[in-house]
Amino acid sequence: MKDIDHPVLYSTMSTLAYNINKKYYGDKHYLWCTPYFGSDFQSPHFTVPPSSSPLEIYNTLKNEVDGSDLHNTKIKLNRRGIRNGAGIMLKLKKISQEIHDEIVVISKLAKDQQFKPLLCVISRTEALPFYQKVDVKKRANPMSHEYIVSDLPQTAFDIIRIG
Repeated sequence: MKDIDHPVLYSTMSTLAYNINKKYYGDKHYLWCTPYFGSDFQSPHFTVPPSSSPLEIYNTLKNEVDGSDLHNTKIKLNRRGIRNGAGIMLKLKKISQEIHDEIVVISKLAKDQQFKPLLCVISRTEALPFYQKVDVKKRANPMSHEYIVSDLPQTAFDIIRIG
């Protein structure tokens, strides 16, 4: 984590993802993070593109939920991400087949309102034991600053709702 100069990491997750993590994964959370809250296209110092910006993700989810957008993309991606996460947890034997199947059904039946965004603010110090750098090939932009924290307890980060 020596390459992270900022004291805080930011991430956005849906309320549904948060509640699934809380109920089925022992309140442990998997977060794709960045030390930058938003994207600044004008800056000569590249941070993150919109698809990895916690602010942009938050606003997109919020707009899709508030606007009852039937062509939503972030909500669909979040549903798929929840199912993918359940598949990984099943392979790691952290959940049973029955729990996996339940999470899959929940992800399919959940109303769009359950995807309201939550901004997660994670202390660099708290993230250290759970951190890994995202491989350059998996980043939204090869120059972006992106990290993953896995099995992060909810006590290690704050949750904020913006307007």
